[in-house]
Amino acid sequence: MFRRVGLRMKSYLPLGIRGVFDGVIENMHLHWKHRELVKLISKEKQLVFVEETARLLEYESGGILVAIERVPKGYALIFYRGKNYMRPISLRPRNLLTKAKELKRRVALQRYEALSQHITELETTTEQTKMQIGDFGNTGINTGNLEALDQFNHVSESLSEDEASSLESDSDEDVHPEWENDDDSEYSSLEDNETG
Repeated sequence: MFRRVGLRMKSYLPLGIRGVFDGVIENMHLHWKHRELVKLISKEKQLVFVEETARLLEYESGGILVAIERVPKGYALIFYRGKNYMRPISLRPRNLLTKAKELKRRVALQRYEALSQHITELETTTEQTKMQIGDFGNTGINTGNLEALDQFNHVSESLSEDEASSLESDSDEDVHPEWENDDDSEYSSLEDNETG
């Protein structure tokens, strides 16, 4: 019964990025002055965080958690004030953070979550690249080295054959006797002219 009545209520308290702070508890007590139920709408995306928030609200306010329901705006938390409800002297609990301090804490928590998510993504990408490098290292590089060695051996064999054939052709070439005689005759005629 309380769940249906609570879901039909038009008035609600928003729970934003700050979560639970002293002002939320004060507003719950102000709502309970005229109503038995209070509906809070949390914009958290994960149900685990919503349940944790509900437990904290139940402990700090002294109310009874009736239901946690999914609504288009987020999650609706419905609290009952209790049969023998008496308003506390101080509506703001002293052990909770203020609005500004809660915002700082929440931003730091979001920063930590984003950083941890980024670290896990980096770890997975490094593992994937290590596996890819390992796969290429085991298959591609070894076969590539073997192919390169085969090509090098083939090229060196062909070069050694070419060099051997060129050396043989150099030694096989006959020098024309006319050129030898011409060179000797020119040098000898020059030498004769200089001496004479």
